[in-house]
Amino acid sequence: MTIKDVEERTGLSRSNVRFYEKEKLIEPSRNERNGYRDYSENDVENIKKIAYLRTLGISIEDIRSIISGKVTLQETLERQNEVLKSQITDLHKAKLMCEKMLDEESISYEKLQVEQYVTELHDYWKDNQIVFKLDSVSFLHIWGSMLTWTTITILCLIIGTLSYSKLPTEIPVQWSKGASTSLVNKNWIFICPVICILIRYLLKPLFYVKLQMNNYYGEIITEYLTNYMCFIVLSVETTKKFFKKISTHLLLSQCGFCLTS
Repeated sequence: MTIKDVEERTGLSRSNVRFYEKEKLIEPSRNERNGYRDYSENDVENIKKIAYLRTLGISIEDIRSIISGKVTLQETLERQNEVLKSQITDLHKAKLMCEKMLDEESISYEKLQVEQYVTELHDYWKDNQIVFKLDSVSFLHIWGSMLTWTTITILCLIIGTLSYSKLPTEIPVQWSKGASTSLVNKNWIFICPVICILIRYLLKPLFYVKLQMNNYYGEIITEYLTNYMCFIVLSVETTKKFFKKISTHLLLSQCGFCLTS
């Protein structure tokens, strides 16, 4: 059956099914006549099982271990049950704290005294380490990505500057079977980093605001979107076609303006 059939049978989106394939949790066969994926009844059942286990909070890695036989489903469920119990306990404590704070006649951030609700502050921080770990991961995600791209960009510009005078007018950027298949002007070694800078430091904030991504997941989605655009820029053929279309469009617009004038 086709991916469309799988969507109808499982009620899941195509992106979910493709993700499970990418993670090697399912491996549909290929139709020899057209090369398309051919899903079996077993694939459909596995997709439903995987999706159901995900709703229980079981990770992709744990599901992979179950499928490969490294652990049993029962062992994983017992471990996940303990995790959920711990989470329920933590949520219940947080709920009681919120109720206690709401019992106050008036409460505000300015008047909040943490010690009024927490007797042993250091023990309280220790009991809630998971929250601070998540905050640390968020920090590393945001700044680590920026640091990585900044480092790459600076290195590209330095290498380009040092090697520019020694390069021929046109340089190969794509190869096939050891032979060059695409040439670009050597100025491209500066154009690519500059475009990436514009995308990441000018367009990224615009994406964030326009798409109203005002939460943690919004940061990640915006990050992936800008990274994806940078990778498109690095695909020289795609970028060349893009600029060629833009140039053609501007030229035709200019000609049309001249004719009407």
